[in-house]
Amino acid sequence: MLLQISGQITAIIRGLAKGSAAANDNPVILRLPFDGWWKVHNGGVTKSSSHSWNIISQRYAYDFVIVDESDKSFQGNPKYPGSYFAFGQPVLAAADGVVVEARDGIRDYSRAGTGWIDWRTRDIRGNYVIIEHQGQRYTLYAHLQAKSICVKTSELVKAGQVIGRCGHSGHSTEPHLHFQLQDKANFFTAIGLPACFSRIERKTNERHSQYVESGYIERDQRVRNATSDGREGIVEKAALAKPGIGDLVKIIVISLFTVLGILAVIARLVELVVGIL
Repeated sequence: MLLQISGQITAIIRGLAKGSAAANDNPVILRLPFDGWWKVHNGGVTKSSSHSWNIISQRYAYDFVIVDESDKSFQGNPKYPGSYFAFGQPVLAAADGVVVEARDGIRDYSRAGTGWIDWRTRDIRGNYVIIEHQGQRYTLYAHLQAKSICVKTSELVKAGQVIGRCGHSGHSTEPHLHFQLQDKANFFTAIGLPACFSRIERKTNERHSQYVESGYIERDQRVRNATSDGREGIVEKAALAKPGIGDLVKIIVISLFTVLGILAVIARLVELVVGIL
């Protein structure tokens, strides 16, 4: 948390600086990082639909799950990660690029669907892959299944190539794929960017779907990669909400309260130890 907070201060200052690399003037066109229908459990390009609007790196992030016809993401015991439809499903590169970071070996948390996370994990992302794309844009794929990552640092990958499998590692409440586009490889100091997807189908109910030639997705939509089949697709544009002074003030206040909270816990522990002695 301290790394994330301090990193976001750095990101906001970069965003405020003239000539920031956060400008969305050269967006990379992406495919969805999976095949078949998945649900956008969290995320969008507006403040109301955002994954985490006040966390600059995750402002335009997405959480994806697989659901059945009754909108359930599991079958059987919901406390068992293997009961979830997304668990173990292939995760694919969203565009051509080169792997700049890949981490494996973090366990899949044994508990799911209870709201608990693996607080002892070595990385909140769990197992993850970061790919650099043209124009110095980076995609992050997080919470991957332990021992499933099949690419390595400096490896060239193609759009649609399997890079790992959906898991339950890191800070994950149920098996899902966390995906985001960012302006730097460093997860903690990056500025999140709107992810524009090419040739997808999206729907909010079973009766109506839209073919999108180039556009965006948001929470509660079911999405998949698609072909035009002669259809005229929707073309959308989304403006990047750059970090502002208000964001800087918020993160500084959060930092102060976090530090005070940590100091209060330490003080209480010292009192308990002194009382025992």
